[in-house]
Amino acid sequence: MQTKHFLPTTFFALVGLVSIVSLNPALAQTKSDAKDSKPDYEFVASVNGVAITQGLLNLNIRALVNQGQRDTPELRQAIKEDLINKELIAQEANKQGLAKEIDFPDQITQLKQNLLLQAFLENHFKSNPISDAKLREEYDRQRKLMGDGSNSVQYRISQIVVANETDALDLIRRIQKGELFGKLASEYSIDTNSKAQGGALGWLMAGQVIPAVANVLPSMAKGSITATPVQTPVGWVILKLDDKRNFKIPTFEESKPQLRQALVQQYLAEVVKGLRSNAKIVQ
Repeated sequence: MQTKHFLPTTFFALVGLVSIVSLNPALAQTKSDAKDSKPDYEFVASVNGVAITQGLLNLNIRALVNQGQRDTPELRQAIKEDLINKELIAQEANKQGLAKEIDFPDQITQLKQNLLLQAFLENHFKSNPISDAKLREEYDRQRKLMGDGSNSVQYRISQIVVANETDALDLIRRIQKGELFGKLASEYSIDTNSKAQGGALGWLMAGQVIPAVANVLPSMAKGSITATPVQTPVGWVILKLDDKRNFKIPTFEESKPQLRQALVQQYLAEVVKGLRSNAKIVQ
């Protein structure tokens, strides 16, 4: 049961393509937005001869300002002290030979991809800001899915998805004998999005999952798994109900950050779909 069969977001949790990026388009800043006009290559401190640059300081300041903090002299000094402390620890780690245990090329590649993704999104939404009208439209769409109150329960569920019923029944027997659900999900689930989290899907409502799954959730007890696998268009699913709770739909104002992120994810999903259709991908 791949996550594409769920909404790209809920009011409380966001599961999707940009989980590595915390983007607030309304607050997105470019390099030139930094309050300090000093060149990025100037030093603001040195630690045993290693420079802490103005550019590194500005980068950390922008990250906090994008999260809603005010750019003040006190904030700048606190960040500078934090960068000094990190450099001291990095130098000590190098002395202990720990650098050789880190795969720097892969780490740098991942960091580069994340930064380019962030820049791509910021560039788009700087020219195409998300209006209150668009947020309201998304809010109304999600609220409609909640129904007339019949969907006022949230379920925290995990899943294992396999290709056939035989494999699913075998995994159910293993779980009933004491093997850990999360471990088996990580090892056997064909849903790549959830297997990395041990099959966890987070909090969802019945209206946000495919009908075959929604039908079994109300009868499940906390901590239980489905006694028989659920057949879905994407495979045979073993469900685990981790928890459930009553859900009060938040107001439009309370939901704005999550709604904004939902629209960002929807845009990114459309872009990725188009790029994949024109790309040569070999696996």
